[in-house]
Amino acid sequence: MDDADERAEERDLPDWLLPAHRATPADALRRIQALCVAWPDLHAAMFVVLATHQTLPREVLAVALKQFRPDLEAYTREDVMSLLTAVWNGGKSGFDAVLRTRANSPKRGGNLSWVKE
Repeated sequence: MDDADERAEERDLPDWLLPAHRATPADALRRIQALCVAWPDLHAAMFVVLATHQTLPREVLAVALKQFRPDLEAYTREDVMSLLTAVWNGGKSGFDAVLRTRANSPKRGGNLSWVKE
């Protein structure tokens, strides 16, 4: 058993919540999907995904969230990244403000050809 596993057991935490843990993409996607299903409120789901997957770039989180949250279908990846920033920095009121502005903004296309939105 390595140090990370021992710390997780001592704290009764899953090892994937510890700062040094590096998840495989498949494991991270499974967890993000489960979290999106568990929290029906969009703000809460985005907050918990962001809080539990801080080592992943927000661009990757945005794509994963769009994949598992039908309520984000109308938003671009950039919009979802802005919402993640608002969730982290502005709390619920900041999130709501960005959501209001994004709902009425024209949708822009992304320039990551390898990402399916």
